[in-house]
Amino acid sequence: MNPLTPQDAPTPAPGVYVPGYARAKLGMIAAGLLLMGLGFSQFAEPLRLLLFGERARAEAVRVVKTKEGLPDQVLESDRQVTAALEPRDRSYTFWNEFRFADGQGSSFEVRAPVGSQLKPLYPLIDEEGLPTTDLVVYDRAHPERSAFPMIVSTWFAPGMLFVIGTLCAFIGSFLFYWAKKPIELPRLPPTAPATSTEKD
Repeated sequence: MNPLTPQDAPTPAPGVYVPGYARAKLGMIAAGLLLMGLGFSQFAEPLRLLLFGERARAEAVRVVKTKEGLPDQVLESDRQVTAALEPRDRSYTFWNEFRFADGQGSSFEVRAPVGSQLKPLYPLIDEEGLPTTDLVVYDRAHPERSAFPMIVSTWFAPGMLFVIGTLCAFIGSFLFYWAKKPIELPRLPPTAPATSTEKD
């Protein structure tokens, strides 16, 4: 066996190149599919609610400041939020909590699925002096199962995982297809042997 030939590739004929490394390319496909599955599992529920769920305007009612090992701090006004900001400590997380009413008039309170360091994603009062609102989509049978489609973080990280996984699986599939296929190399014309000239 030619030591320069990949282990899983057949011995190439003269003028033929076999890429090989089929197992590594199968691993690349598997890694891509894993990333696709992980990304899809994270945005499948928000996507389902966006397409088939009910919609409402949710009103920001409080901010909850959390840190591992410490009790949660409930902040119910922007003044309290401003006093509780931690501009130099990223170990705290601020969570917006919202209240909305379903089609039957029942009220539900939910926490935004994404928290923020340093300061909350939303103030409790907007620039017009009214309570901050955002679009919420929810399951009609279980309104507590909700998502906030206007929050970019709902889609960004899962979407990036899915896109990277798709590219990885596509490129791996293309390389695997050609892994054991012989590729004919262009034949170069023979070169004339170099001649040396001597000076008298």
